[in-house]
Amino acid sequence: MSGMVIEPALGRISAVEAAVGGVLDDLRTVRARFVAPLLLGFIMLFDSWDSVAIAYVMPSLVAEWHLTPVAMGSLMSAGYAGQFVGAILLGILAERFGRMPVFLVSMAIMCLLAIGCALSPDYHTLFVLRFLQGIMIGGALPVSITYINELAPTRIRGRYFATFQFICMSGYAAASLSSTYVIPHLGWRWLFGLGATPLVLLPLVVLLLPESPRWLARIGRIADANRALVKLGGAPVTVAAAGEKAAILPPLKVAPTRMTSLFGGEYRNRTLIIIGLWFFTAFANFGLTTWVPSIYVTVFHIPVAEALRYSATASTLFLFVAPTIAVVIDHVGRRPLALGGTLVASIALLGLAIYPPDARLLLVGMVITGQVAISIGSVVVWPYTAENYPTRLRALGLGAASSTARGASMLTPLAVGGILGSGGSVSIVFAVFGCCALAAFTLWLTATRETARKSLDDL
Repeated sequence: MSGMVIEPALGRISAVEAAVGGVLDDLRTVRARFVAPLLLGFIMLFDSWDSVAIAYVMPSLVAEWHLTPVAMGSLMSAGYAGQFVGAILLGILAERFGRMPVFLVSMAIMCLLAIGCALSPDYHTLFVLRFLQGIMIGGALPVSITYINELAPTRIRGRYFATFQFICMSGYAAASLSSTYVIPHLGWRWLFGLGATPLVLLPLVVLLLPESPRWLARIGRIADANRALVKLGGAPVTVAAAGEKAAILPPLKVAPTRMTSLFGGEYRNRTLIIIGLWFFTAFANFGLTTWVPSIYVTVFHIPVAEALRYSATASTLFLFVAPTIAVVIDHVGRRPLALGGTLVASIALLGLAIYPPDARLLLVGMVITGQVAISIGSVVVWPYTAENYPTRLRALGLGAASSTARGASMLTPLAVGGILGSGGSVSIVFAVFGCCALAAFTLWLTATRETARKSLDDL
């Protein structure tokens, strides 16, 4: 395979970045097309597992440690507070030191802290460990998503990313389904401990996958970018001026990336819109994911085993929805999927708030509908965000967006715990979630643009 030659670009990206993007678009190798999304997806499955495990062990912790609703909410929020910090902090580090080092270190620490959570002797120890683990959980996800989007070919970027995301988000379903066996038979500690599984897979990442070639090209490490392309099965790039002999350009001087860049110039409005999408979607999505098992038990007085099965049903349905999204997202676009998901979620959740049904199966069915529908919005907002920022801001933008989601997720347990702890009706809880879904729908409808089938370099 011969090296790619391209004329220097007269735009927002360098000629080398354009050339690297062209090679990545043309790659057909197994390592680039399959190993990256599948291997990283399976590792990040346990990021999702660790994030949501607290929801399924909470009924057991309430019984064992006699936790109040406020204490329950605080413990749930501890992990999300850490994720709020980690998403921004590790996003900044990934822009400075690269995607792969930050990803590997954060995942290794996350796994060690999962073991620590499993061995926690009391509430206070688990609270601290969940906060620290949350920093790694919150940081690893946007960094890995940045890496995947920077490898993805333009033509199938939605499907490529959705494959990774499906496996990654299957951690929610895996934790939910596993909890129905692990907790009754082995105890809640094992659900935390199993989150350390990626430790055995990280060496494969080092062996098979390089640093992001786009990031290397952006900071002027042209030789390293070429080695990364070769490791993925591509050819090194050469860049030539019109009529001149092709040559590798010398390293470029690149200004450091700052958080203020997200709120300056052309990126200000899109950043504010994206932050709004993330906040409203995450508040409803994570609120339902973390609180529904406990609401089933403490409000509707459903036995723990049955409540876990209902929660597992929602997670199982998502396993069918996510592959469908992967198949159609490049054809129908990002906006139609997000609009449909947030609209259905707002109808189901506001319906629960206004006319809560007496029949248990109907009530559970409406809850599950709201959960699955809002999760569609959560799936689509990831690639949409990555496609709205250039390489120099992508990890930072995803980190800021993810941090917003973690902030919303941190507030959700406190808000729900406060409502229920003060004697408020669960209808108020569903009304809040429904209004958030409706707000997300409104933003998608009035303030977004379609990004499907467009090159990252052109967005």
